[in-house]
Amino acid sequence: MISLNLKFVCHYLSGNGGIETVLISVLNFLVNKNKVTLVLSNKPDNEKWLKKLDKRIVVKCPNRETKLSKLSFFFKEFISSDKNDINIILGANLIKFAAKLRRLFRKKYTIVSWVHFSLVNQDMFKAENITYADRHWAISSEIKNEIEKLGVNQDKIDLIYNPIEKTSNYITKNNDDTLRLLYIGRMQWHSQKNLRDLLLGIKNYPGKIKVDFFGTGADENRIKDYINENNLSKLVSFHGWVENPWKCVNNINAIILTSKYEGLPMVFLESISRGIPVISSRFDGYEDVVQEGINGFSYPIGNIGSLVECMKKISTMHYEQDRVVNSISKCYYDNYLKNLEKALKKIGKKE
Repeated sequence: MISLNLKFVCHYLSGNGGIETVLISVLNFLVNKNKVTLVLSNKPDNEKWLKKLDKRIVVKCPNRETKLSKLSFFFKEFISSDKNDINIILGANLIKFAAKLRRLFRKKYTIVSWVHFSLVNQDMFKAENITYADRHWAISSEIKNEIEKLGVNQDKIDLIYNPIEKTSNYITKNNDDTLRLLYIGRMQWHSQKNLRDLLLGIKNYPGKIKVDFFGTGADENRIKDYINENNLSKLVSFHGWVENPWKCVNNINAIILTSKYEGLPMVFLESISRGIPVISSRFDGYEDVVQEGINGFSYPIGNIGSLVECMKKISTMHYEQDRVVNSISKCYYDNYLKNLEKALKKIGKKE
């Protein structure tokens, strides 16, 4: 593989999410044969993840958090890019900005989109902005379909998924009569993570249940108030943000996400790779991970009765952990890196 100048340009990152986990893996691999720069829109709240990056990776971010400072920062980054630079951009609005500057100043750099959210059912950006990129990396089949629906030729889209390490350190599955679920993510009541569904599921579950929550967020107090008002406090435990929650848990039936939209959730890959199935809302693209009855179950968003049925099925599910682990073989590093290298061979080619 020839050496490339790769700039990964990011929207806001807190330092605690799945995108950061993916960036660490991908950038540390790519820097072995390429020049790699990570361009951030902000100084992350949690900077620990940056220390996991290879020291050869150049990391840049604005000196100040004002809109004007950020605008000036990205303007200089794109204007200073030459024809050999490949800007791999994670934010759709930044893609449009980079394309407009390229045209205005007659630059020759390449733009690749690598968006980690569904393009629909979200209010963070205009989906059409992604079409300004020359090529596209899709992390799920649904995102690939969404990009095609925007009029992008399928030849310009590479389906690469997300990477996860295959491990032999399985989490012990639960065998007692209490359904034990795990939630890892931001505390959001009715926006993306939609924890309202999960709390209603807990309230309506007819058997014994215990749910561990790992994460923080703006709606944490509202969620705790609901739990107290509905006498659910004995059924849940809050652990806050933990760097590696997998070291803190055992005897689990499943991990659960009740999200309205996702890209390809890393917490699902992390769970399945450890032999633990999942319960998932049917957000666009969930089928890339969930295989009904093999590695988990799914329910229509907002259908609490169906969610409770999934909980019942998980509580009595008999499964082989090896079969659960092998259900996401396309995402393990060997297969992922093959797809990534194929994509890299294409992104330098301009139509």
